[in-house]
Amino acid sequence: MKDQVLKKYAKYLFIAAFIIIAVLAFLVVKNFLTGILSSLVLAYLFHPWYKKLNSVIKKDYISAFIITILLIIIIIIPTFFVVNSLVKESLLLYNNFRSGEINLPGYVLDAVDKVFRFIISESSNLIIAIPKFLINAFITLFLFFYFLKDGEKIVKDIKGLIPLTEAHKNTVVSEFKNVTHAIVYGLILTGIIIGITSTIGFLIFKVSSPILWGLLVLIVSILPGIGNTLIWGPIGVIKIINNDSFNGIGLLVYGALFISGLETIIKPKLIGYKSKIHPVFVVLGVFGGISLLGFIGAFFGPLILIVFITLLKSILIKK
Repeated sequence: MKDQVLKKYAKYLFIAAFIIIAVLAFLVVKNFLTGILSSLVLAYLFHPWYKKLNSVIKKDYISAFIITILLIIIIIIPTFFVVNSLVKESLLLYNNFRSGEINLPGYVLDAVDKVFRFIISESSNLIIAIPKFLINAFITLFLFFYFLKDGEKIVKDIKGLIPLTEAHKNTVVSEFKNVTHAIVYGLILTGIIIGITSTIGFLIFKVSSPILWGLLVLIVSILPGIGNTLIWGPIGVIKIINNDSFNGIGLLVYGALFISGLETIIKPKLIGYKSKIHPVFVVLGVFGGISLLGFIGAFFGPLILIVFITLLKSILIKK
């Protein structure tokens, strides 16, 4: 009798135990989600380089180690330089606003003053966050190495766990690849290229705080319907108004040809025609993702929404 009762409720006990373990597992990795997700994005970006290198070396762990070192050199080291420059430029810009060197209406100056005061008040939290940042950086590099080395096997295993028919699995995986490609290359990589291009233009035409303005161009380039002209256009006009016609007109011409023009050319080529993303998913995904996961959420927010819609279609629509 006792054995029959145990057998009857064994399934429910297993489900309850699984839920408890799943919750505990999430709590274990919760503070490192940024590092985990960052490693996934970076592994996707660098995987083509890894494949080419490994085809020559024929040793997956050596190839993955070399690409990891390359990641440190071309991303992490410049990031420290950019962050340092951003801090200096932000303080310089704030002082220019306060001293009246930049002529703006009083209500705009009050708003800028409040924003900078908020940033300064919150900056003390950065010191507390440094250990967490270093741990996440280590986790990102550690997982990046293994995602490069074992990524294809992991994808194959995950595909086997999807509780759908083979046709539906192929649809989900194909859509996931298309959307990931569109977001990584069409939004993130395009934004980085446009941000760097605009920063070069700001340097050439003597705009103060060029890296800070370049970062703003990068952000608005990711969001649809805004347009990076919103940043470099007014800066060029202000320069003309302030009797710096050469740099003002030069920036406007440079912006039209090399910033907006370059975006018009490269974004369709990087996204491709099979990976169209509706602006609603991008806007909701970017802002919702950032509020949930931080900066890395700008990538995963739209991806989560679109993959959810794809899964829903696969479940509801019978083929």
